[in-house]
Amino acid sequence: MAARRTPAPPRRGRMSKCCRCLCCKEESSDDSDLEEEVPLPPGLLPVQNEAKAQETVPVHTPTASRECLLEQPLRERLLRQPQLSVRKQLFSMTGWNLAIFPDMAVRGTREFYNIYAILEVRAVGKGEVQIRGVDSNLFLAMSHKGKLYGEPNELKENTVWVETLSGAFYNYLSKKYAHMGWYLGLKKSGKPKRGHKTEYGQRAVQFLPRHPYPDRIGHVRSGQVTTSPLCLPARPSDLPVLR
Repeated sequence: MAARRTPAPPRRGRMSKCCRCLCCKEESSDDSDLEEEVPLPPGLLPVQNEAKAQETVPVHTPTASRECLLEQPLRERLLRQPQLSVRKQLFSMTGWNLAIFPDMAVRGTREFYNIYAILEVRAVGKGEVQIRGVDSNLFLAMSHKGKLYGEPNELKENTVWVETLSGAFYNYLSKKYAHMGWYLGLKKSGKPKRGHKTEYGQRAVQFLPRHPYPDRIGHVRSGQVTTSPLCLPARPSDLPVLR
């Protein structure tokens, strides 16, 4: 009688990385949402209505998507209503500044005052905004696969984002895919996070506003002026002449 063969032990090796497809539930190491403290950059703007932000709830409900069908088309709203805009930078709590590049790519940058990280956020409705790269002149958009990219056509509905305040952070929910709960997010590697992998409350979807340009003489904190190495130095012509 032949002896039974014992099964070979599993080989030890590196685990295969995720293919990052829509069907795979496994996430890569840079896609995890760990509670790591990120050093805050200079030039942060104050967050408004912080007391009311504690009552903010997720907006990714089917009701929000039904309301989108009853509103006026984006083209009519842009032509009829005056648009208010403000320039700022959006700092992700994963440690990156959101940037829109001329090649339509959207990713994070470590450089505090990168020209492609200067964004223009303009209101197109109640709680709804469009985010445009000032230098690239492209609008932040999300495709049907949840991919972030720069869109040259401002009239497309996938360029509209629902801006909400959660605690001390801003969240940006894609209005077109609000019923699916797809948020704007950056991974720990600085790469854009796919919409189907984002969730309300993740650090990847939390953003803080920053000044778009560096101060010329430094940052004023608690009565003391501290000069940042990233600030532009004052030119000799700007200094007063002592006589």
